[in-house]
Amino acid sequence: MNPVTDLDRFEIYVKETGTFTDTDVPMAALKAVDAQTHTLATSFDLANLGGHLTVGPHYYVSLRAVALTGLKSDFSPPVSFSF
Repeated sequence: MNPVTDLDRFEIYVKETGTFTDTDVPMAALKAVDAQTHTLATSFDLANLGGHLTVGPHYYVSLRAVALTGLKSDFSPPVSFSF
């Protein structure tokens, strides 16, 4: 698979537990490839989700890659953060 030509988007999942399942709904998504530079997206500022989260709790974030065919990767290992 060539990520630049085969990926559609990355889905970002955020929960207060570190367990993610196929029934979870992504909190955000971003295009896998920048339309102007034709390079793979490599970062996302979690502060952009601040309006949906509260200050204090520990959250866990996990990502999934989604191919142009709709096929989704496994969840990435969760990472914790808080505001």
